[in-house]
Amino acid sequence: MLRQRPTSAIATFIALWFGVAVVTACGVLLESGIRYHGEAQRYAASSVLVAANDLRVVSGHGENREVQRLALPDRGRVDAGLAQQAAALPGVRSAIADVATPTQVLAPTGTAGVDAQVHPWSAAALAPFTLRSGAAPTQGTDVVLDAATASRLNAHPGSQVRLTLPDGVRTFTVSGVAAPTGAEPADLTVFLTDGQARAISGHPDSVDVIGVIGSAGGSTKALARAVDGLIPDPARDATGTFPRVYTGADRGLIETPDVADARELATALPSVFGGCTLFIAALVISGTVGLSVQQRHRDIALLRAIGATPRQVRRMVVRESAVLGVLAAATGVWAGFAGVWWLRDQFVSRGMTPDTFTVHVSWLPPLVAAASTILIAVVAAWVASLRASRIHPTEALVESAVERRRGGWLRIPVGLAALGGGVAEAITAAHLRGDDAASLAIGVVATLVTAVWLLAPWLNRLVAAIAGIGMRSFGVTGRLAAANSAASARRLAPVLTSLVLAVGFGGSMMFMQTSIKHRAAEQSHAGMRADYVVTPSGAGLPSGVAAALRQVPGVTATAGVVHSSVLDRKDGGLQYTAQSIDGAAGLIDLGVTSGRLADLHGATIAVDTLTADSEHLHVGSDLHAWFADGTPTVLRVVAVYSRGLGFASTTLPSDVLASHAAGLDSMVLVSASPAARAGVEQVLDRLAPGASVLSRGDYQVALDKDLTEGAWANQMIVSVLLVYVAIAAVNTLAMAAMGRRRELATLRLAGTTRTQILRMVRFEQGLLLAVGLGVGGVIAAATLIPLVKATTGTSTPYIPLTGWVSVIGATVVLGSLATFLPVRRLLRVSPVEAIGIRE
Repeated sequence: MLRQRPTSAIATFIALWFGVAVVTACGVLLESGIRYHGEAQRYAASSVLVAANDLRVVSGHGENREVQRLALPDRGRVDAGLAQQAAALPGVRSAIADVATPTQVLAPTGTAGVDAQVHPWSAAALAPFTLRSGAAPTQGTDVVLDAATASRLNAHPGSQVRLTLPDGVRTFTVSGVAAPTGAEPADLTVFLTDGQARAISGHPDSVDVIGVIGSAGGSTKALARAVDGLIPDPARDATGTFPRVYTGADRGLIETPDVADARELATALPSVFGGCTLFIAALVISGTVGLSVQQRHRDIALLRAIGATPRQVRRMVVRESAVLGVLAAATGVWAGFAGVWWLRDQFVSRGMTPDTFTVHVSWLPPLVAAASTILIAVVAAWVASLRASRIHPTEALVESAVERRRGGWLRIPVGLAALGGGVAEAITAAHLRGDDAASLAIGVVATLVTAVWLLAPWLNRLVAAIAGIGMRSFGVTGRLAAANSAASARRLAPVLTSLVLAVGFGGSMMFMQTSIKHRAAEQSHAGMRADYVVTPSGAGLPSGVAAALRQVPGVTATAGVVHSSVLDRKDGGLQYTAQSIDGAAGLIDLGVTSGRLADLHGATIAVDTLTADSEHLHVGSDLHAWFADGTPTVLRVVAVYSRGLGFASTTLPSDVLASHAAGLDSMVLVSASPAARAGVEQVLDRLAPGASVLSRGDYQVALDKDLTEGAWANQMIVSVLLVYVAIAAVNTLAMAAMGRRRELATLRLAGTTRTQILRMVRFEQGLLLAVGLGVGGVIAAATLIPLVKATTGTSTPYIPLTGWVSVIGATVVLGSLATFLPVRRLLRVSPVEAIGIRE
């Protein structure tokens, strides 16, 4: 039977193949994220590591008690004294404390430099790094470069290099060049004396990591237990950052904070979109398979008439779908593998994951993808074949020519319940904030599209009855179009569902990204008052740059800005962006709605309106939070402002935030006349080589580019799903059109001209597209409005002109082509010949 109906078989195969490919890619990426631990390169020689790199969050009580661990945005702090205690344990060869400070290494002259991490020389043994030339650093002005850094700067023992440090750019003498005995760490490395490295870290009494090297032949497990015994156990319900022991592959988690970010990206992204893909696949595959079976009622009736039993008919239809599913799975999984490798390369090239992130392929993701799509196809085929196999053959022959008016008794109440649930979800989402609204808004699309899928036959009939009043005024073709639209309501139900899914899902997901980007850019444009913005070429700018620039003739004001983050202690570690802008009055207008930014001193904070609403904060209330390094704090709210999306969700005093950040300024704002730019650049050549001076307009262009780059992953995944939905819509439209061979031949034999038929189809298609765009637009609005309100604070989504054109234009063009091309092909065949051809 598959060879007799190639159009339906190909359409079903494409829907299954695409579903398998996308679900496989999501599954492989999810498993890769779960299994990814980084690689222990910098700490390869260590047996045990002690670090405080995550938050322990305890929620619930009794049986509902749950302990979660959330990755810190920055490295946590460990008591330096723990290294001495660990070194005294039996079976320990050495215990070494390590700190890491970002820097930029520059040649003695010029602006060319490389980003690197400053570490104490004693920590070289944890890799281990060994000297290839020269000697270890012994004085405060000595530095050892790793071989890669030395090669890039053409440096050797006796050369001089400059390091960009929190207190300024300082010149060091290269005492030696070292290289690891194993793999190179992801970050380039420079070594200073232990005292110097501790001093520039900003926290000399605490360290980032303690590496314990065990004696040869000793048990790592026993050593880990002994080291763990030195760490005080947190109280049962204690929430916060506590040192933990890491061994084996888990040591890679401590290598760099980027590992935790990569794990979160690689698990969160496919979890969300993998679920969306399965939902879309269920609707698409069931609609395609159902339409295919519906078009074969005549064949099934003839089989019944010559003696086939209902069971044999169902088995035939199910086996055909299973065969297509197996073929689609056998080829689709390879496309999924290729897609996830491409995605991995994109993540690495865009700096979203470290180079060590690898794709882990096992049997589980392709098996789940294949099994789920085959199961959907088989169940859809079985359900669609139930009525055709049960009713009398003569009744089936009648239904193959004129579809029955009555629908399934269960579809209406379930569809109405789904509709009511979707409306209730949309209303609820409109009154929520933050992630709660975002999570519920995604469910609005699924629930309302499901309602359309269930109620589509009656919706088609209702629209045809209303529109038919006007269509009949266009003569014969209008009356034919109205009659056909009403009589084919069930046949067109999968087509309408695909169109609504494309418009509703695409409109809500794609335009959410444009709304967030537009609102952030709008707030930044409105609030940025500085004439120039100084941005670093590397890790950051020394803290003294702003003060030095203030002395340049023509400069009226400067302010250093530090970017970091804070985490809410009452809401499970919800992370908010943070900035410090001391002295920025007149340089940034945050749009204060209550309180005063001038009161930012000591343990205080200003929050944007979205954060205030989400956390129920107001001027005078307290925010219980953690800094990025896990240090707990209580901050009093002194101001609320409206432009947090364009700058940062929270604003703190510089002295408070800087002590928990890298110690470097993220940028410096400058108010100056155009004539002062040359003087500013001269100072930067001395204090921050390689830094860029951007005008206000150039900074906004760079910011827009960064916003676009930051949303790339979500937009890419949404685009893939939209392609799937578009293919499904084209499939069902083409199948519905090709299934009208006998109908069109009968009309032509009755005297209808070819032009009249094309005009009739144009009326029908216009009505179908109008309903799809209208209902899909309503679903998109019901989803998009609360989602945009939760993420931007405004209920008005931003939909660019190109967005309107792409959604409406793509729907009309693809829908028209998918219908008119098959119909024109059918009209090329003689009606006498066509009415006798197998459908």
